[in-house]
Amino acid sequence: MTQLTEQQPTGQQPAEQSPVIPRPHTDAAALRAIDHAKDELHERIEHIKAAPQDHHPKLVLSDQVRGTSLLDVIADGVNRVCGSMWVFLGITIGIVVWLFLGNIVGFDKTPWPLLLVILNLPQLSIMISLQVSANRSQAASDRRAIADHETLIALHEMGKQQLDILHGQDQVLAILDNFASQEMPERQRQIQDAVNTILTAVVKPALRSPTESLAPLIVAIKQLPAMLVKRGDEDERTGSG
Repeated sequence: MTQLTEQQPTGQQPAEQSPVIPRPHTDAAALRAIDHAKDELHERIEHIKAAPQDHHPKLVLSDQVRGTSLLDVIADGVNRVCGSMWVFLGITIGIVVWLFLGNIVGFDKTPWPLLLVILNLPQLSIMISLQVSANRSQAASDRRAIADHETLIALHEMGKQQLDILHGQDQVLAILDNFASQEMPERQRQIQDAVNTILTAVVKPALRSPTESLAPLIVAIKQLPAMLVKRGDEDERTGSG
């Protein structure tokens, strides 16, 4: 049989696990820890904004918010029993059987006063246990919401940094495109004009003497920087206009 297991590459470090929230001793301690986390949320968000890449998402489970005291263990047991479908089916089948056997056997005839009393007695305890379960679920939701909010803040800040990088790349590309389409041809034309001026000064027919042949070359070389500066100034004025 082929096992679909993913092997870790050689030399690669295992992925860092997300931090786990320590389990409180009681539900009251869990609520106090949530209040403390909400009070420090603004400060943690500022740290996350400063270095979003260092943030590690937290794994928040319901068991991590539940207490470990005796009352909490009893509450967990009651919630598991009351929330079981087997208990629901057993009570439903028992009520239906009671309704028929009460009249047939005669121990609880219509309107079944004994059955109504038995069903009404545990309702108060069941309602309290349901409220306890709801409070625990709300505490887990609050803790999970805080962890998700911190993670979303880190993702938002990293997204903003990526957008800034993309905008910077757009600006650099625009500068390169402007230089390639406008400034580079103009610079090439200026260089070509300077070369033509030098060639015109050097290669002249019917030169009378070496001094006369070198004089125009010297003048052209001296005027070349001034010509380039002048053309650059004209281009700047044209671009600013």
